[in-house]
Amino acid sequence: MREQALIRKVHQRRSSSTALPIEREPAKNRKHAEKKAGKSRFKKGMQFLAKFLFLILLVAGGLAKNIYDNRTNYTAEFYQVSSRKLTHSIRVAFLTDVHLREYGKDNGDLVEDIENLSPDLILLGGDLVTDTVDAYDNMISLCRKLSELAPVCGVLGNHEDVKIYHQGDEELVKRFEDAGVKILRNEEASYSLYDNTVSVIGIEGKPEDFASYGAKECMEAQEAEDSYDLRICIAHVPTYFPEELENYSFDLGLAGHTHGGIVRLPKLGALYSAEEGLFPEYGGGVYTLDNKATLIVSRGLGDSGKWPRINNVPELSVIDIN
Repeated sequence: MREQALIRKVHQRRSSSTALPIEREPAKNRKHAEKKAGKSRFKKGMQFLAKFLFLILLVAGGLAKNIYDNRTNYTAEFYQVSSRKLTHSIRVAFLTDVHLREYGKDNGDLVEDIENLSPDLILLGGDLVTDTVDAYDNMISLCRKLSELAPVCGVLGNHEDVKIYHQGDEELVKRFEDAGVKILRNEEASYSLYDNTVSVIGIEGKPEDFASYGAKECMEAQEAEDSYDLRICIAHVPTYFPEELENYSFDLGLAGHTHGGIVRLPKLGALYSAEEGLFPEYGGGVYTLDNKATLIVSRGLGDSGKWPRINNVPELSVIDIN
């Protein structure tokens, strides 16, 4: 009974208590605050947009500069290769995928740099021309100057193949040979350097052509020859080596074609090649083949104009064989 009475008293006190009035913000002040908050959000949004656009412009400017630098500069990449038979070290300069590019007037800067490097042999990996451009007089001039520095030999690339077989340029090979270049079309050339015999084999075409146009016969014929101190094998397409050529004997393989993968990503390397697709294994660099030979895939000195190089400096390869 006492508990019930106590509950009734509590209810009475609650019911008899006077409710406190709720103070409401004037509508005018509320609208002002909302307007102020809206302006603040708009200001923050515009600041974010401005920062975002600045970042985009910064990245675009850096990208444009990188592309420009990759069209006007190159680096000399030095490689060291060991040989058990050579009695004297030999320096090879390897140029590939020039694609009509000029460094200095009439490639004067490039020729001067190569002269200062004092190579014993100058090798070409193909694609000096670009198949969408008719004239290549500047490449003839370059080869003529190079042949005054050291013996020059090399292979054709896919752009020369297009000119010869699809565009009917029957004079291309003769023009380069008249400029002092020995063009190796599934054949071998020998050079005597410091009383050492250096054998250079040049293989033409693509891996799928290996058994069709004389490449296989060339490699098999040379396999029986061992009267050399150093053997170098050149093929324009790098995948030719793991697919076919590593089954034969040579000490050093040289290739180009991939332009370093077009774009080179930090830690990931080459982005793309026509033969291997995304993230190619043979996009550029040094590899060891199954026959224990060293394969060097050069990033090349130019591009064909379809896609610009990004984070991918053109390369003049300098190989010291000791």
